[in-house]
Amino acid sequence: MSDAALKLLEQIRSLPEADHLLIADELADGPFDEDAAVAELHAAPEFQAMLDERLREVEEHPERLLDGDTVMAEARLRFNSRRLTTP
Repeated sequence: MSDAALKLLEQIRSLPEADHLLIADELADGPFDEDAAVAELHAAPEFQAMLDERLREVEEHPERLLDGDTVMAEARLRFNSRRLTTP
């Protein structure tokens, strides 16, 4: 990351959380072509190999799967713990 980007990130981190959300929302509407990026990713042989491997693991070990509520609860805990430790 460039020095300018690091300085900007430092300034953003000093803002209130509401401003973080507004900035993130504005950046999400930027020039990034998500559809093209996703299509490019899906076309990559490495990505397809990873998907095949994960599907194989799911089929061989369905007992390892977590339901959506559990995943979301764990994600919330991780997110909230990071918010508390971030200056």
